[in-house]
Amino acid sequence: MPANCLPYCKPIIAAGLLLGSAYALAATVDVRVEGIRDDAVETNIQGFLAIAKLEGNDSARPRAIRRLHRRAEQDIRDALRPFGYYNPVIRSELEPVDGGYTATYVVDTGPPTTLRDIRIEITGPAAGESALRERVQASRLRTDAALRHPLYKATKSAIQDTAFKLGYLDARFTRHRLAVDPAVNRADVELVLESGEAYEFGDIRIDQDILDPEFVGRYVNVREGERFDASQLVNLQLRLADLGYFDQVQVDANKDDAKNHRIPVVVRTTPRASQRYEAGVGYGTDTGARLTAGAEWRRLNRRGHQVDLSFQVSEVINTLTSQYLIPVGTVPGESVTFSAGAEDERLEDGERRTIRLEAARNWQLGDWYRRYYLQFLREDYELSDDQRLSILLTPGVSFTRTELSDPVFARNGWSAFYDVHGAVRDVLSDTSFLQSRVRLQGVLPVFSRGRLLLRAEVGGSWTEEFSDLPASERFFAGGDNSVRGYAYESLGPTDDEGRVIGGEYLLTGSVEYEQIIWRGMGAAVFVDAGNAGDAGIPEPVYGAGIGFRYRSPVGVIRIDVAHPFDDPDRAARLHIGVRAGL
Repeated sequence: MPANCLPYCKPIIAAGLLLGSAYALAATVDVRVEGIRDDAVETNIQGFLAIAKLEGNDSARPRAIRRLHRRAEQDIRDALRPFGYYNPVIRSELEPVDGGYTATYVVDTGPPTTLRDIRIEITGPAAGESALRERVQASRLRTDAALRHPLYKATKSAIQDTAFKLGYLDARFTRHRLAVDPAVNRADVELVLESGEAYEFGDIRIDQDILDPEFVGRYVNVREGERFDASQLVNLQLRLADLGYFDQVQVDANKDDAKNHRIPVVVRTTPRASQRYEAGVGYGTDTGARLTAGAEWRRLNRRGHQVDLSFQVSEVINTLTSQYLIPVGTVPGESVTFSAGAEDERLEDGERRTIRLEAARNWQLGDWYRRYYLQFLREDYELSDDQRLSILLTPGVSFTRTELSDPVFARNGWSAFYDVHGAVRDVLSDTSFLQSRVRLQGVLPVFSRGRLLLRAEVGGSWTEEFSDLPASERFFAGGDNSVRGYAYESLGPTDDEGRVIGGEYLLTGSVEYEQIIWRGMGAAVFVDAGNAGDAGIPEPVYGAGIGFRYRSPVGVIRIDVAHPFDDPDRAARLHIGVRAGL
């Protein structure tokens, strides 16, 4: 070694030797647990075993491995106790292998600890509460049953939660003991809950000045003097928020403010703007370029009456609609509505101009939204060479239900819609018919960022004379939300010259897979099928394709290219639209 290198080389050589010795001291460990047949028990052991956390670490120190091996038997004993095994037999071995160690633990859990004496009691005013008695009787803690610590804790929590729900907010366990005798593998349970006095709702005050207090009071689901239940306050907050008159609803109820065990409730609200206006431009394959505008008066008076106006101009359909809404009942969303509208639509082989007047009663029936309506329709339409004026008075009923994990981008859920309506000749109608339609949609999660979308729609009409049905009451298929690859409402029975005139029956379906790839952007593949027909089940046509997806705040922007399969000479078709939820 050159003399002039010594001052500099010695530190480098020393560092190299230290690094080399560190690598020489590094080791790996393979941990094996044998003899356990219960997956839950084995999972718990793996969670308790500190040495198992070194698996996959190729720089572990042998000293650390040996130290954790020495405490492994105690780790296993600790992991077995929640399952009632207090006398296990454990054989452990740490065997050196090339580059590390193999740690093996053969576990015989031994006999399970079983329950011997069980005492569960409710004392105080709640002792006579049937709900608490039923909760105690429903406990799975039974004499001679195997001890499970999680079951003991769950029983304890369930009893106290039931007491709280019944208004016993001071309820506490004066005795809560799980005594284990490992020598005989037996355990005793003692739970004694002292309930204290029940609390009730006190004065209920709603801070708001935009609506009649009597009107708002219809939606208050709690009453002074009723048993206090925190879940009812959550429900009250949601009900008032669902009315649509408030931006924020905050419910305060503090036990420390109670007088004579009555807790006052204060609801603080922030009103929404009384009016809302909107305008926009857009494009969809079914409508072409479009311009939309709307206005909403959210509270015309202190009884919560509302008016909506909307207007759309597009290449395919122009609409003008208005609606007057009167809240009724005691459930948010229940109302009576009066609406009027006009439509001018260009069909694939014709056109229609429609005026509608409607009165409807809207109910919430359990989880279903039910709607009874009476509609007057005047339609001037031209299909093929047939030009007519039709007048119909159609009573009907519809049911709707939606269960989605997210209203904008759902990965799990479903929706259903059913409608039936009809008319009778000479009762302000120039034909008799009955029509029904069912629409089902579903979404399922696939992997972490994908979803499977399913859709089906079935419809049928029964009429004296099909040619008397106006265009708006006939079935057509094709378009963005029907069978992609085909133009909007371009599928259905045709006349002698091949012009589409619509059908009496409808059947469509779709299967689609979407995968988000990066920052809300993704891709889709799909297959659509269906048609409209004039007798029985329509003969389906098929379309399939690929698409681009972008998850925006208002919904999923969809750009699809679909190929129609009924005619090999047809070109692929572009479909553009936005869809929320499903």
